[in-house]
Amino acid sequence: MTIDLLSAEQSTVHTTAYHRLSHLDAGTSRWWRLLSTVGVAVGLYIAMLVVVFIFAVLAMLLIGPASWAPSEMLTDPRNPADMLIGLGLIALTIPASVLGARWGGGTRGAIHSVAGRVRWRMLLHAALIVLPLYAVVHTLAFVISPPEDFSWPSADFRTAAVFVIILLLGPLQCAGEEYAFRGLPQQTLGTWLRSPVWGIVLPIPLFVLGHGYDWVGQVDMAVFAICMGFLVWKSGGLELAIVVHTANNLTLFLLAPFSRSSLEQGTVSPLVLMMSIPLTLGMTAGLTLWISRAHGLRWLEPVRRQVPEAHSPQLG
Repeated sequence: MTIDLLSAEQSTVHTTAYHRLSHLDAGTSRWWRLLSTVGVAVGLYIAMLVVVFIFAVLAMLLIGPASWAPSEMLTDPRNPADMLIGLGLIALTIPASVLGARWGGGTRGAIHSVAGRVRWRMLLHAALIVLPLYAVVHTLAFVISPPEDFSWPSADFRTAAVFVIILLLGPLQCAGEEYAFRGLPQQTLGTWLRSPVWGIVLPIPLFVLGHGYDWVGQVDMAVFAICMGFLVWKSGGLELAIVVHTANNLTLFLLAPFSRSSLEQGTVSPLVLMMSIPLTLGMTAGLTLWISRAHGLRWLEPVRRQVPEAHSPQLG
């Protein structure tokens, strides 16, 4: 199976890894691009939050019945408002990151992948294997060891709305975290630093602290973050990390309405690590092998962007 990238004759190209794509052009590799990219992305995200908050307040005042109001902690998996807010606010990091990279970083499409776009063929091929695998693993674990507060949600419009919101916004929420915690840090830090390790490792504390788990859950989040960061660098884009992240979260979100405490973050059983970490490591290894064989690469050799030599004044 071959995954299409931008192609050129090997004798007339330079190649650049994902985290160093800003160095394809002198104007996008200036030292201040890191600061402007992050500043624009954060500013856009805050602006979008303000707009969403205004519309949410107006909706609640004009048409929102009390039964559809969000809960205090936004952790009720049977409340459409909780799911809409919880998933939707994170999904907003996609336009914030993409536009931040475009307007602040001066790059067009580079945050998606080395191809300058989302490589849908790669994403869909990976999803055909990864999504069913995670669905089976998580569903079996849920059936074998159901939560103590297991109960059937009511068969009504509210429950249907919850599942629709999850199916629509769940993948966007996962993609948003990959753009914000993997894509943006790797490419901004790559403006200054040659090694991809910085862009993979430095965002981990922010990603871990963004989840309110105990140390067991934080270890799980850290391992996941390292693996997803590696996949982004290795595959030359965000597609595989988005697929794995979506596969992991989507089934869990779809099972959440069957346990009211499922969205509450706190204590995590060490037994969870016995399933989660091997699954994450195994999936990362499998996708790494797939990409390596498809492109004829060594394990620690990334997919790179290929451009004509005349268009590549600075390389890293």
